[in-house]
Amino acid sequence: MKQANREPYDILYARLSQEDEREGESNSIQNQRMILEQYASEKGFTNPYFLYDDGFSGTNFNRPGWNSAMRLIESGMVRTLIVKDLSRLGREYLEVGKLTELVFPSYGVRFIAINDNVDSFYGENDFVPFKNLFNEFYAKDTSRKIRAVKKAQAQRGERLATRPRYGYRKADGDPKKIVRDPQAADVVQKIFLLCASGKGPSQIARLLKREQILNPSNYYFKKYGVALTGLDTTRPFEWSETTVTKILEDEIYLGHTISLRYTTQSYKNKRRIERPETVICTQNSGHIKN
Repeated sequence: MKQANREPYDILYARLSQEDEREGESNSIQNQRMILEQYASEKGFTNPYFLYDDGFSGTNFNRPGWNSAMRLIESGMVRTLIVKDLSRLGREYLEVGKLTELVFPSYGVRFIAINDNVDSFYGENDFVPFKNLFNEFYAKDTSRKIRAVKKAQAQRGERLATRPRYGYRKADGDPKKIVRDPQAADVVQKIFLLCASGKGPSQIARLLKREQILNPSNYYFKKYGVALTGLDTTRPFEWSETTVTKILEDEIYLGHTISLRYTTQSYKNKRRIERPETVICTQNSGHIKN
């Protein structure tokens, strides 16, 4: 329900993914905003509200900015939604079609895609379904190319992970190479020595906690200021049996580079699944020991 005495919004929505960045400045958030605001000003939209998502794939509709736009639409507080082109709304044929043909009309939202000459005020555009289908093909083709590149890199023994394992850090001047992180590496060595002396993972975890050694997630947060999944700053010295076991079983500490262990079901479904057979590429990255 629309709020009384409040002018509804003319939402200016922008989206940029990592794949879009490769096309250059034309799709940048700043450039999209400039185009949208200029269009809104020239066409007389009196209550523009800019929302955006930076770094989100067009096949993913669970985006913070887009979720905010949908909440406003469902509250009856939006009269117009303007994007630079249809691909900014998304690259998933069925979902974009549902939005443009069912959701927006049901809430009385006028939809405009500037560069595609789409404006629902003037009725249906027969070109829209074909454009949406092309946008989805683009996402599928891009995904296929990226997978091929990653596979080739793995076969060459290159490290694909963005974050080094606990005990290593990125080499200065060469982020693809990892080197020993002295402070954390000493803890990893300690874990292996304790295991070799007959202590189990739960005993090792209790010992590390008693000695007040930062667990991996808190160590990373303190060193780099990045919060990893599961970070609990209220218990920085809490080591679990599972964490210790993972370290003891990780072949990376033998000097191996292990890639392509996980994949996703498709370019649409990003749920991570483990491959039946892990592709292991070995290079001399160095043991955690000196």
